[in-house]
Amino acid sequence: MPLSAISQTIEQTAPLAISHLGQFPSSMISFNLAPGASLGEAVDAIRNAEAEIAMPASMITTFQGAALAFQAALRNELLLIVAAILTVYIVLGVLYESYIHPVTILSTLPRPGSAPCWR
Repeated sequence: MPLSAISQTIEQTAPLAISHLGQFPSSMISFNLAPGASLGEAVDAIRNAEAEIAMPASMITTFQGAALAFQAALRNELLLIVAAILTVYIVLGVLYESYIHPVTILSTLPRPGSAPCWR
């Protein structure tokens, strides 16, 4: 029985190697930041572009390197702010030997972004 009876041969170009991330085949797209642009703006722009092109649910995108570290740092930001405020409250409470005085002091501090920015 000839092989052509059960199969057909097609000649075409193919990659020499297929890269994987975990168990899935992957493609890497890298980018550089424009002068004056921040990494947060770049990550937001990439996420907006993903939403605009409406990728299928089977496509998974992840960041690697500095962008991944940036996202990991932002994930814990709220917890760090709460821990810092709690630490300041405890230190002021010990200093003034009171539960209410730290609240009065913390409430008079300016909020981030509300202070004038002098250049």
